[in-house]
Amino acid sequence: MSNVTVDTMCTEARVIVTCGTGGVGKTSVAAALGAHAAALGRRVCVITIDPAKRLADAIGLAYDLGNIPQQVDIVATGELWVTMLDVRETFDNLVRDTSPTPERAREVMENSFYRNLSRSLSGTRDYMAAERLYELSNDERFDLIIVDTPPSRNALDFLESPERLARFLKHPIVRLLVAPSRGGLRFANAALTPVLKIISNIVGSDALSGVAAFLRAFDGMENEFARRALSVAATLRSNATSFVVVTAPSPDALKEADHFVSELDRLGITLRLVVANRMPPHFGTGTSEDEHRLATESTGALAVAHALLATMQEDAEQADAGITAFLERSRGRFADLSEARANELPSDIHDMESISLLAQQLAAPQPRQ
Repeated sequence: MSNVTVDTMCTEARVIVTCGTGGVGKTSVAAALGAHAAALGRRVCVITIDPAKRLADAIGLAYDLGNIPQQVDIVATGELWVTMLDVRETFDNLVRDTSPTPERAREVMENSFYRNLSRSLSGTRDYMAAERLYELSNDERFDLIIVDTPPSRNALDFLESPERLARFLKHPIVRLLVAPSRGGLRFANAALTPVLKIISNIVGSDALSGVAAFLRAFDGMENEFARRALSVAATLRSNATSFVVVTAPSPDALKEADHFVSELDRLGITLRLVVANRMPPHFGTGTSEDEHRLATESTGALAVAHALLATMQEDAEQADAGITAFLERSRGRFADLSEARANELPSDIHDMESISLLAQQLAAPQPRQ
């Protein structure tokens, strides 16, 4: 999908991933893309992996979101569903799905190391975000999954987490700890004993015993964990997935957007679309210079009006220049990059009506800058 429009992306993509810093309206854009895709007839699920509740607020839900997708009441030929990542529930479901028996699943979930791991949101959120994407992309109810990433410089960590997890599960130390015949920490492997002693001195023998017990209970499940992780990695790097960077015209937002573009390039992932959101609108067809000239040629209230228009046009022109320069830098990495723009709305986005207005702006044809 080279030179994609919002319409073609929302029609053809299997997964859309939105990234951007805080304050640029990224979650609202994700919801708007979902609403537009639903209007085009697709069955869409928007998932936020941001622990904040911005998605529910943006579409005006009176209740909290959880792991189970909730359908949004909209007038469309397709469907719009929304969900929020629950790390612990996703981890529990993964254990149940991959465990050979219900008893083994209970053994894993009752392990002290597992309980700490599943509650450690910062340590497992990236892995479970990838797992949840695997589940949703294999859910026959949905044609399109839209991922709303956290507003953080580390928001793209979840893109690398599947490979990291697969590498970890194949590590020799993990394999030795998993093997029941080795008896956990009691196995007689002279080469590995010094390594475990060092780890034990750092984390404590009780903690290491808990890890070993967890991995023994985990025996036989690691291959499926790794398979699912690598499946997600392949999906994220396939042509079926489109990445979108959302930015605003402020210098700080553009600096962060440059970071996301460089990260995607480093990861070998193609950026399809830039959304320039919260743009100041243009008023009339004249430039700021035209309005300044008219202000000096006028008197009274008319002069004041032209001076005010000149200031607003200057803001819009500066915003355009910042976005254009950013697009030029980004096209140095991604030549076929497309863009969509949306003006700052008069009020905060807090319901589906305002989401629909945003979607209309994003879908409007954009001249290539």
